[in-house]
Amino acid sequence: MAWLTSHNTTRICIEETSSQEDAYPQEQGNMGLLKSFLGLPEATDKVLHLAKIMAILGPLANFTFVLSTTFYVIFVAEALGGGSGMYLQGMGLVGTLVVVQMVVQTMLDYPTGAIGDWIGQRWIIASSCICFAVSFIMLSFVTTSTPFLYLVVVYLLAGIAASQQSGAFSAWFDNNYRVAMPGDSDRKQYGVFLGRTGMVMQIVATASLIPGSILAVLFSRPWVFQFQGVLALVLALISFRLVRDFPEVEAQRIERPDMGEYISILKGGVSFLFRYPFVRYIVMGGMLATSSIMVWGNLILFPMYYLYLITDVAVASFRTLLFLPGILAQERSGIWSRRFQPKKWIPRFRFMETCGFVFFWLFATIMYLFPPVAGESSNIISIYWPFTGIQLLTLPLENLLPIVLIFTIFVTTSFFGGFADVLTQRVLLDVIPNRIRNSMYSLYPTIATIFAIPQIALFGWLIMIIGFPLTLAGCGIVSLVGVIMIVHGFRHEPPEREEATWSDRGPALDQSTGATTRDEVEVESELLDTIEQLLDDKPPKD
Repeated sequence: MAWLTSHNTTRICIEETSSQEDAYPQEQGNMGLLKSFLGLPEATDKVLHLAKIMAILGPLANFTFVLSTTFYVIFVAEALGGGSGMYLQGMGLVGTLVVVQMVVQTMLDYPTGAIGDWIGQRWIIASSCICFAVSFIMLSFVTTSTPFLYLVVVYLLAGIAASQQSGAFSAWFDNNYRVAMPGDSDRKQYGVFLGRTGMVMQIVATASLIPGSILAVLFSRPWVFQFQGVLALVLALISFRLVRDFPEVEAQRIERPDMGEYISILKGGVSFLFRYPFVRYIVMGGMLATSSIMVWGNLILFPMYYLYLITDVAVASFRTLLFLPGILAQERSGIWSRRFQPKKWIPRFRFMETCGFVFFWLFATIMYLFPPVAGESSNIISIYWPFTGIQLLTLPLENLLPIVLIFTIFVTTSFFGGFADVLTQRVLLDVIPNRIRNSMYSLYPTIATIFAIPQIALFGWLIMIIGFPLTLAGCGIVSLVGVIMIVHGFRHEPPEREEATWSDRGPALDQSTGATTRDEVEVESELLDTIEQLLDDKPPKD
């Protein structure tokens, strides 16, 4: 009897071992596919853990915040302008609200980034999502009779949220990637990973445009805002649970932070920027070029779209068509950028990118030669979703040629911005110390916003006098000045690296540090697997 028990036990152990051996190659194969897709063939388990979190949170955040972007500005403009279709009358007040939001974001962007370096990015990310949620829910109650001060509060909250979110995800990932992946000395794998995750985020953002507009038609725009508020709260909870630092990164905060540490980080980012001409001109030149994008997005983009395309779904459908090539551009940017030398090609790509000098001057030419025709034209093209009354596209026939030209320019220039972003990130990754990385990343949009505020005020006033074409040409000149600054920055020597990285052979994880322990990694991995299953559209195999 004892022999039988021993024999059965041995047989069971052999069967379990055989089963594990059969499963091991499949598990290794799946891991290899994941590494290949992410562009991280030499990734350690720690890096894959970071990558999986970014691959989940990034698309979820994109879906949450992109859902209403097609009609967000128009909704506010119509409420201020007096009703449906009166968005042009309300654009002046919308410009004021945007300036308010930018001022708040400028004031808080860098301090909140320094706080993220001080206490950890998870707190900042969760707080930003909560602020976004409150702003979305408040916006859903806006009508034509809503006091202007109420909208000021909405935009204040949005500015606070944006100031916290800017750079936080990137700083968290970069801090941990840099110490966990020292073998990626030239950061080419890092560049490929940025391209691949950017592609996934672009797919999600693109896939959110039309559903968001259809939901607005089927239910209402306020309903979509409320839905976004709920999603933002869910994102806050998931982010707070998953965004953790490895012990070595956590240890750089010098045990328990105090106010002196925060002040040191706050000063450190600004002094680092102005201490080295290489960093100063590349960062400030890039942000000057980026600032013209804010003018484009807040003053020109949506009024121009609605003048040409008229309806929510038509604008969202056109934006979806524009974003589809951007998906390929995001995915290829990390791979193809490895072929280019940053010093030579970053300025060239900035010159030719979407919302660069070439882009703005081509758009100015189109709007000058082919001004939009009013929706009352007798030659109207209307395309409907099959078996529904939802308009996919509605535009005057005279607007067809400029729309085709606009699409062509977007597609042609969409690759260059991705190349420039990846190359710039590769240059700065090992230049910026981990200790002030979040504050530096938050300093970027702060600088861009400082540059953008006077432009919005100036062009917002001039656009009614000189029109869209000359306004676009002016934005192009601003972008060109930024490119010239980048060229000047590369004429200086980069600063020496101030910190060393560590390999994967570190000490055991300690829960007393407040960082990620082994048990937490296992729990987080289970949570990630659960989220992935929920997001996976494939039905389970029988």
